[in-house]
Amino acid sequence: MNKKFSALDIANWFIWYNKVEQIDKTIDDDDLYEGLTHLKVQKLLYYADGICLAINDDSLFDEKIYAWQHGPVVKEVYKELSVNGREEIPFDDNNISVVGEINSNDELSNILITTYDNYAGYTAWQLREKTHVPGSPWQITVDSTGLQSEIKPDLIKKYFKDNIVVIDD
Repeated sequence: MNKKFSALDIANWFIWYNKVEQIDKTIDDDDLYEGLTHLKVQKLLYYADGICLAINDDSLFDEKIYAWQHGPVVKEVYKELSVNGREEIPFDDNNISVVGEINSNDELSNILITTYDNYAGYTAWQLREKTHVPGSPWQITVDSTGLQSEIKPDLIKKYFKDNIVVIDD
């Protein structure tokens, strides 16, 4: 995948992609589409990183993921986006150049689109609940080292390889 982007860059890509999807969905009046809240962005980051780890044996970004009360969280993204509270996060047009860079990386954009297509249809709370299932990296981390602890990438990679990503050999 070559260049790694920051977790905040990836979060901004999800926010941008969600806006594009909302515009496209307005054509179909029967299809309501939920905007991205801070909680939902955090879960999409977790799933995207897990998919990347399962496929490439490498994290999507360098920032660590922590086991917080409401699931996996990247602290740096929390610091930037939590000001939105439970409201939909607006896309900042200043981030359009990084979105373009991400879109020009086919492997990365495919991972992000796959993540979005498979998980953005869930509500933020449904995604939170999915991260809390017994045997999940979040649950194992909370049980072994407590809340606020780092969820180790190897634990995420194993879980996603065993339970989420189907790789044809």
